[in-house]
Amino acid sequence: MDALQKFNVSQIAARLDRPFSMINITSVGDVLLSVYLCQGVLDWHKHIDNDELFWVYEGVILLESEWGNIRLRPAEIALVPKGVGHRSGSAMRSIVLLLRCGLGAERKNGRRRLYAMPGEAKLKSLNLIATAQALTIPFEFHPVTWVDESVMQVAWGEGIWPLPDRTPHDRLFFVLGGEATVRSPGSMLHLHGGEFTVLPGGMTAQLSTTQGTVLVLLMHEEM
Repeated sequence: MDALQKFNVSQIAARLDRPFSMINITSVGDVLLSVYLCQGVLDWHKHIDNDELFWVYEGVILLESEWGNIRLRPAEIALVPKGVGHRSGSAMRSIVLLLRCGLGAERKNGRRRLYAMPGEAKLKSLNLIATAQALTIPFEFHPVTWVDESVMQVAWGEGIWPLPDRTPHDRLFFVLGGEATVRSPGSMLHLHGGEFTVLPGGMTAQLSTTQGTVLVLLMHEEM
């Protein structure tokens, strides 16, 4: 069994030296996770094939869209549906995690939205840490949004997490705050805030955390 790999967002972001440069990091099922440097303002554009999830890691960005404008700060996310015109910008160096489907539209059985009517809906933001801290029961992941056919969930807890023995799909565990230890048959990782790993489908693992730990889980799930 291959050893797990640890990813550190700050170390990855340090390699970005040009505004809106991007590094593709890993895939979780059909979802591609990238890190990009938002500084300046992009041109207006839209994606007819992919939803885009913006997740601010560092700094502040303004996300403008046909469905309204929102300002995103660290640990805040917003999903721009396919077909919605938008652009992102920041006056400072801001680091953003971008999640979107990494497969072609032909793999999605024609689920394409070619356009969106301006004002049809409203762009919404959500704070991942605040959402997790509002949960009353530890160790239970709460869905916050979907990216294509993958669900993003948050949870908090201290101790051993009751993970299923195996799942057929990849699972990404991201530490928002606190510390986590992931043990698999081939390795053991210690993760701190801003670090994550991906468990391949079928892998067994044990997860334990310290006090005050908040986790994000991303995995494919049938809708």
